Amino acid sequence: MNRLLRLFNSQRITTNLIIGLVILAIVILVSLLGPMFVDMELIEVGAVAPSKPPSAEYLLGTDSQGRDMLAVLISAIPQTLKMGLIAGIVGVSIGLLLGLLSGFFGGPLDTVIRVFADSLMTVPGIAILLVIASNIESMTVEVMGLTVAALAWMYPTRTIRSQVLSIRERPYMAVARANGESELEVLFREVMPNLVPYVAASLVASINGAILATVGLESLGLGAQNVHTLGTTIYWARRYSAVLRGQWWWWAPPIIVVSLIFIGLFLVSMGLDRFANPALTGQGSARTRRRKNKAQRNAAQLKAAANHQTGADNQSALLRVDNLQVVFETAAGSGPAVDNVSFSMQPGERMGLVGESGCGKTTMATAILSLVRPPGRIAGGSVQLGDIDLLALRDEELRKMRLKEIALVPQAAMNSLNPVMRISEQLADAIRVHETTLSQPEIETLIRDSLINVGLSPEVANRYPHQLSGGMKQRVSIAIATVLGPQLIIADEPTSALDVVVQQRVMLTLGRVQKELGAAMILIGHDMGLIAQFSDTIGVLYAGKMVERGDIDTVLNEPCHPYTRLLIDSLPKLESESEFIGIPGLPPALFNRPGGCSFHPRCPFAFERCMAETPEPQLVKGRQVACHLYPDLGQLPPIPISSVVVAGDGALPTGIVDKTTTDANTANGNTATGEAQS
Repeated sequence: MNRLLRLFNSQRITTNLIIGLVILAIVILVSLLGPMFVDMELIEVGAVAPSKPPSAEYLLGTDSQGRDMLAVLISAIPQTLKMGLIAGIVGVSIGLLLGLLSGFFGGPLDTVIRVFADSLMTVPGIAILLVIASNIESMTVEVMGLTVAALAWMYPTRTIRSQVLSIRERPYMAVARANGESELEVLFREVMPNLVPYVAASLVASINGAILATVGLESLGLGAQNVHTLGTTIYWARRYSAVLRGQWWWWAPPIIVVSLIFIGLFLVSMGLDRFANPALTGQGSARTRRRKNKAQRNAAQLKAAANHQTGADNQSALLRVDNLQVVFETAAGSGPAVDNVSFSMQPGERMGLVGESGCGKTTMATAILSLVRPPGRIAGGSVQLGDIDLLALRDEELRKMRLKEIALVPQAAMNSLNPVMRISEQLADAIRVHETTLSQPEIETLIRDSLINVGLSPEVANRYPHQLSGGMKQRVSIAIATVLGPQLIIADEPTSALDVVVQQRVMLTLGRVQKELGAAMILIGHDMGLIAQFSDTIGVLYAGKMVERGDIDTVLNEPCHPYTRLLIDSLPKLESESEFIGIPGLPPALFNRPGGCSFHPRCPFAFERCMAETPEPQLVKGRQVACHLYPDLGQLPPIPISSVVVAGDGALPTGIVDKTTTDANTANGNTATGEAQS
């Protein structure tokens, strides 16, 4: 509630909202203050002379029954507003509850609610209201409001359900879960604030519709008894032929007041939409050394690789992933997105994870966090952080581990921050989930320090995501991920969609924070240059399998797996103009993996064994390699240029067909790091 109040209090009030509120305020003030200036006893039949036109004595004249129309109007306004509010609030409350249950939790409940609401919407609502109202013997204002509310929940249900379906799939929902929030906390802290403009719009629309429905029913004589409302006033004017008799002062004022209420509510709805959604306010948006000592890194990684190969228990490893498998099962088929991946990481190690799109990098990261969602499932393996098997934990235990022990810097920070929450609120939510004993001043201090630590001004805490540049948003994501000092950070393409200068700043920030925390880090990306500069080790994924893993310089300078070699050769060259080369074909589809080695249809060295037998990881020159070329070969042979695809028209340049890339391979391997630095 405090967050919503701060949201409303912080926005610039729009013109539409002001005009709408002024109109409604005038109508309400007339009804509230009117009794102080008008004798309300004049609403009784025969209290004044009948059928008098407006005059100084009777400002709105009198009706044919001897009632002062100004007194009647003042008496009728609050009753009509009361019916509209009852119907609108009850209808939207029911719609909000059903829309949340249907959209957020889904399943059979979603089907039942959706079918029921859609079915009722096909029936003319006015016909149902007529049947209900005509069978109620003692109609009151309250009963009339509840009667209309019975049909005022379907549209809010559909509107809110559709928005929840959209919101629940947005990146910041996954980030909230990765930060340890429970489903209920995600619902109330992430989803609900985004629904404010839709709930407000639905409420206004429901009140409008309710007033229209009640006025219509009352005009037919089915309204509340023994009470004046705008609808009953119009009913009596129609019954006594006020239009034919020229008594415009009888029927025109209530119609004008109803119209003013409609206009006021409509303008308030437009204003609230901009008022509750900071992205619509028109405010302009505001538009960080290298890796550790190589000898130490090599010793630690070679030991880890040897321990994995021999099956020894690596007691010093911070993270141990063993035979991790993630399977997706759909009506179109099933297949492993992550296929028996094993590796370990030391405290403070930076591992780059590369591979083509669709090779399972992000899926592996979400599996380590145990955030794989249907139709995917973790089908086997273990993920140990220290002495804790993350996949064996209950949901509540695992939720407490996220962010505090293992954190995610999400892909595309542009969409991973909640657009209707200030940066301070998003950081505070992440902190409160795990540190329930901290006071508000302590939380504010932690927020300020975390922003300063990533190179941002503390004033950024008071801004909304749309007021930040792309690099600032990414650093906010880093601040959220590192605010509680996790042991392991997973950065999923943290510099995607950023220009090269901002990429450098973000990576410098991320590297400095990771080094200060002493945390291990998995850096997922496609930019081999960035991986080369930032990482200590590198893992190459293909079709869900780890085909090569080792020290970054060792792998880049002398790759052993053909896929790794071809990835490196696919990098554009800065020193000279040359044709683009690549890897022939495409990665295999998830549900149609080839037998044997998944890479054999694209591999220039594939032979019969590759097509029938899946290669197992083995230790080759100090790194893990899953390839049948070893141990028979001492190193990867030169790759014929005729086996790769040239970008453009697909034809090979004249004179190149019979050449090999021996010299190019050597040059690429020796200069990969230098090119990346350039």
